[in-house]
Amino acid sequence: MRKNKILAGILIAMTVMMTATACGKNNTKAESTQETKQQAEASTEATTAVNAEVASSEQETSEGEETSEEEETKETQPITANDAGDIKEGLFTSKSGKYEIMPPKGWSLDEDGDESVVAISSPNGEDYLEVTYVQGDDADGAREVYPATMDEYKKLISRGEDMEFVRYDVKNGSDGSQTFRYALRYKTPQDGVRYYAISGSYNAATKTYISAAGTIGSTDSGVEGQIEAALDSLKLK
Repeated sequence: MRKNKILAGILIAMTVMMTATACGKNNTKAESTQETKQQAEASTEATTAVNAEVASSEQETSEGEETSEEEETKETQPITANDAGDIKEGLFTSKSGKYEIMPPKGWSLDEDGDESVVAISSPNGEDYLEVTYVQGDDADGAREVYPATMDEYKKLISRGEDMEFVRYDVKNGSDGSQTFRYALRYKTPQDGVRYYAISGSYNAATKTYISAAGTIGSTDSGVEGQIEAALDSLKLK
């Protein structure tokens, strides 16, 4: 904007100089009145063009500043909705409306994506709730097949005395369907994880897999109860 004003000033100054020179020639050489009139008209047209250019430049600058302010406002707004779905009145509903879950109060969608994987994080960013939903031919490959008993599963994932099972509940259907829910607590955090809980199901008939998993890294013991409440609220619609 400042550059345009300087350019406009130079053009106007040149126009004035041209007019002054023309007038000087009239006085010394007594040129015709018609020539003087033509030069004056040319000067007026040049000035009008410069003024129009300045006005246009100022308008573009103003519009650019308004757009920049709008973009900054959008960037500072918290993410509450995306292609995965949205959170309204504390309840997350997937974009297709096929499932819902109530995350802990104050938590928000962590990243853009689709409803197949939704991440919701705590205000401090140390705790997460992740929902996985797959329907169709990919559902079988998306799930983990859990052993029927806790002892069998312990042999697969045991990390010594630092890990303890809070619970383990797996039920298998005759057609290969499965429901599961278990929780682990670590005396010494593993990769920053202090508590992990998951709940979900696989329906072989409809080829539908859904799970909600809570990962806790913070030391606030109250978060465990919030995660468990969120897992309880997971619902297919």
